[in-house]
Amino acid sequence: MKGKGKANDEKVKQFRWSKPMERVLLEILADEASKGNKPSSIFKPSSIARVVDTINERFGGGCEPDHVENHLKTVKSNWKTIQSVRGKSGFNWDDKLKMVIAGKNEFDQYVTVHPTHEKYLNKMIDMYEEMALVVGRDMATGSFAKQFKDIDVTKVDSSPVDLGDDFDELMKGSKTSSSTVPSEKRSHKRRRCSDMDDKYATLSTQIGEMASAMKSLNQTAAQYHKISNEVMKAEYSKLYNEVMKVDGHDELTLGSVFDYLVDNEKIANAFMVKNANLQKAWIDKFVSNGGHK
Repeated sequence: MKGKGKANDEKVKQFRWSKPMERVLLEILADEASKGNKPSSIFKPSSIARVVDTINERFGGGCEPDHVENHLKTVKSNWKTIQSVRGKSGFNWDDKLKMVIAGKNEFDQYVTVHPTHEKYLNKMIDMYEEMALVVGRDMATGSFAKQFKDIDVTKVDSSPVDLGDDFDELMKGSKTSSSTVPSEKRSHKRRRCSDMDDKYATLSTQIGEMASAMKSLNQTAAQYHKISNEVMKAEYSKLYNEVMKVDGHDELTLGSVFDYLVDNEKIANAFMVKNANLQKAWIDKFVSNGGHK
């Protein structure tokens, strides 16, 4: 029995998963989960069979249920890593782009310790929503404010500063000449003024700390927008190049195709994983339908 189990493990390892295969797996199982075919943490056999049949049909034979079950373990491990990276102090989460935002210093420090996690930083995480349905639970908040939850401005003491009961009296001034005030009273006033100077100094320090925290927040927000724009520009550039490589259509027509895909993210993602023949077939159909899917 032990030898048989080892043979089965080796058989599972022989099947190689490509990125397009994994996309198919996640798309199908996300659909199955949304239909209620994942009653617990395990999919129904019919759901696994659907993945096997589709992969064998699209990519050739060789995929078996054990291969799907085994690869789900890999996907689950990746999901746990993503959630761990996402929760690190100093990192921010963009729910729209599905991307962990890290500043240069934080990025360099983290990747030095965890080089294999670099692919999850400052890059759109492909199939994030599908993974959430298949192997995890979507924890995205979509709140811009929560993206900066790790910037702790609460360290600044916001409690009111007690300036003492004599503050108003000091502001009004004394009508009595200092020459006529007994030395004990003048000494008391000097101590009182000294105490107030200390309180003003404390207040000034607190205001400075608050200003520093706000400056840090603004810098992080600016950095976030810069990285987001760079990522979006890179993604659009990839899509544009893929569209423009298709033969048989003029530049103006392909430009219209590109604009349509930019406005339809899911269709664009599907277009990007197709091979050249399927991309051309999709564009031909799109154009023949007058610019409609």
